[in-house]
Amino acid sequence: MNEILEWTGTACGIAGAALIASNVRLSPWGWWLFLVSSLTLTCYGVLVEAYGIACLHMCFVLTNAIGLYRVWLPHMRLRRNARRTIQV
Repeated sequence: MNEILEWTGTACGIAGAALIASNVRLSPWGWWLFLVSSLTLTCYGVLVEAYGIACLHMCFVLTNAIGLYRVWLPHMRLRRNARRTIQV
């Protein structure tokens, strides 16, 4: 179980970073991958009693939540408004 958490967190973190760095239309979705990565690695840190890693990733959870609020939500609002404009 620990190994699954460790590698899931790692893979999601790498994929999220690549998605955001690519600066494409889907880039804001990278924040969700970062959030999954941080939550998974927080659980991993607690389970293996690596509390420094757990604390670090709890802080990352907070920064990812801010990223979702400041980047992903406005991105989704713009897409929704653009669709409404095209339909009218």
